[in-house]
Amino acid sequence: MSEPSRREFLKTGVGVIAGAALVGGVALTGAKEAEAAVTQPFGYIPLDVETTRQLGYDGYKGIIIDGVKHAHCGFASFNAITSQLKALDPYGPYANIPPGMMDWAASGVAGFASFCGALNGACAAVGLICTPADANGFISDLLTWYTETLLPSNIVAPTGILPQSLARTTLCHNSVTNWCLASGMASGSPERSERCARLAGDVAAKTVEMLNNGRLGLPTPASKTVCVSCHYTGTDYAAGQFTRGNEDCTVCHTGIKKIPAGGHRGKS
Repeated sequence: MSEPSRREFLKTGVGVIAGAALVGGVALTGAKEAEAAVTQPFGYIPLDVETTRQLGYDGYKGIIIDGVKHAHCGFASFNAITSQLKALDPYGPYANIPPGMMDWAASGVAGFASFCGALNGACAAVGLICTPADANGFISDLLTWYTETLLPSNIVAPTGILPQSLARTTLCHNSVTNWCLASGMASGSPERSERCARLAGDVAAKTVEMLNNGRLGLPTPASKTVCVSCHYTGTDYAAGQFTRGNEDCTVCHTGIKKIPAGGHRGKS
C-alpha cells in the first residue's frame, strides 16, 4: 500500500478509535459519548507485532478474565488484538466486547475442524476494526498468507523449535493433518497443541502487521490454478460455473492434473 493510500485508509477506517480524540497516540473517549454512539468500524491504533504474538500464544494456553477461563485459538487471536485496543481506550467500543465472544471458534468451530479458529478470531477483529470493504481486502490477504506460509514461525518457542508445515487451505482439518504428517506427531499430542498456540500468536501478529503497514495485495490461491478458467462464479452452468471460492482447488481435487487438455469431458 502506498503512503498516500495508507494515510487515506487510516483516516477513513482504522487510524483512530471510533468517536475518539487522539492525544499522544492514545484515544480518549468519554464514557457517555461511547455509550451514546458506538458505530462500526470501531477503529484502530497501531499495535506492537511481537507483543500481539505473545498475547496470542498466551491466550491459547488460557487466561482468567472475571473468574472465567478462556482459551484456544479463536479466543487467542481475537483477544490478542481487541484486548490491547480496549486497554488503549477503556471507555471506547472495545470495552463492551464479551471476553468469551470467540470461544466457540476453537478447533475449527465447535470442534468441527472447519475454518481455522485462529483465522476466525483474527477475521472477527478485523471486521470490527475496518469498513466492510477494507475488511474483505485485509482478510483475503491474511487467508492467502496463512495457506502459503510455513508455520508455526517458532518466534515464540518456549519448549524448543517445532516442525513447520504448509496448511494449503484455511481449514483446521487440513492444517492440523498436514502438520501431523510433516512432524510425525499425533493430533492429540502436546506438541500439536503447542503448535496451535504458536500459530494463534503468528496469525494475530500478522494481522496487526498488516493493519499497521497496509495490505499485501496477494493474488488468491485459486487464481494461481487453471481451474478458475472454467470454474468461477457465473451464470453458465454448462461451462463449469457451478462452484465458487478462492482456496487452492488442487488440495482436495487431487486428480486435477489428470484432466485432458479439452477439460473434464475430454472435449477438444
